[in-house]
Parts: sequence; structure tokens; C-alpha cells
Amino acid sequence: MSNPVINRKIGSIESIILHQSTFLDNVIDERRPMEVMSGAEFDHLLNTGWRLLGNSIVRHNFSVCRAEICRTVPLRIRLEDFQPSKSQRQLMRRNAHLVVRRSHIRLSQQKMKLFDLHVGRLQERQPASLLSFLNPFSAETPVEGLEYRVYLDAKLVSCSFFHLGETAVSGTYCIYDPAYGPLSLGTYTMLLELQFAKEAGKAFYYHGYTYNVPSQFDYKLNFNALESMNWETGNWQPQARLPVRRWVDEL
Repeated sequence: MSNPVINRKIGSIESIILHQSTFLDNVIDERRPMEVMSGAEFDHLLNTGWRLLGNSIVRHNFSVCRAEICRTVPLRIRLEDFQPSKSQRQLMRRNAHLVVRRSHIRLSQQKMKLFDLHVGRLQERQPASLLSFLNPFSAETPVEGLEYRVYLDAKLVSCSFFHLGETAVSGTYCIYDPAYGPLSLGTYTMLLELQFAKEAGKAFYYHGYTYNVPSQFDYKLNFNALESMNWETGNWQPQARLPVRRWVDEL
């Protein structure tokens, strides 16, 4: 009698191999060392699918989600056309009691502990450290880096990090205490960054990748004026906004 667990594993491996064959001719998996650069150069990298990751700048058109290879989809928001949705405006009003502070990025033990709480909620790969996403000089490398710190009753409950190009802003990473999930702190800090970027006269806000399959990154699709990049052409095109959903229900 066949073992269903083994069969599932074999099927998963065969599926990965099958998918891999479609990527062999057009795979993109590039990395360059982190270095100080001009805002214009940073804008160009964001526009061509690169993103910040620890001590490197990377771009890749594939990833692995639930043991299956999938395609990554670079995203950005056209700030001239962006307006928060009704639910996002309500979120901003509900969180008006929170204390928000903005400054240059500074790593600390307090943020490292908050990161540990944050990654404990992740259902797939759990990064080892906040340094997986930020470098020790993130306040100035590769460009100016800022952070929003969010406090509730003097307790740090969320911190988001973003970097400023000449005409673009990169939403680099966000951490929050999952005990305060009802505050939707990930979306809240992203809205703060969008507001800052728009008021600063920037053209685009880049908030990383999502996948072409349901995943925990689907929340990035719940914004107006959304655009996605076509890896084949390098062109950006409008991307339909996807309302908030429980992505696991789509599996």
C-alpha cells in the first residue's frame, strides 16, 4: 500500500521540478552589494524591480510559496492618483489615539525584540533577525532611511522603515506586535508612509513584491492607484485593487 504522506511529498517535488522547467530560460535572480548611491540611481533600481534586503539589493522573478515555485510581482503606487479607501480612512481615525514618531532609522534591542514577536506569527519562512532586512547603516545606505515608531501607552507596538529616492520611496520593512492585531498596524504604518511620500512630492511608493498565487503578501494589493511590473517588458501597468481577504481561504 502506498504511503499518502510520501506520495504527497513526491508530488510536491515533481510539481516544483515541473515549474522550475518553465523558469530555466528566463530566470532572474540578481544581487548587488549595498552601497551609498544617489537618489536618481535608487529610483532607477526600484523602477526595474530591485528591492533592499539586508546588506544587499536584490531582484528575482520567482520565489517559493508552500513548497511550490511561483512568480513574484513587483508593486508600486502612483502617488499622484492615490487616495486612501473608505476603510483606510476609518483605520486612520480609529488609530488617532496612537503616538507616532518619525526619525532616521536606528537599530536597537527594543526593535530586535519587537521583530521576534512579529516573525512568530509568520506561517512560512521566519527570518532570523531584523538585520535580514536592514543593514547597520540603513539611516544613510543606500539612501536616506527613515522610520515610524508607533506607541500605545508608552509601549512600542510597531515600527516601519522606508528609504527616500529622488522621486520615489521604498517601503522597506515593517514590524509590529501581533498582540495588537486589531489595530492593523502594518496597513496603518504603510498609510503613514504613503502620506509622507505624497506630501514630499514623490511620484511613486514601492512596497515590494507579491506572488501570482494567494499568499500572506496579498495585503499589498489592497491599495488604490496600484501598478505592477511586467518582468518580460519591464513596463508598469495598472493593477486591480484586491480587497482584504483571508488568503488561506483561497487555497
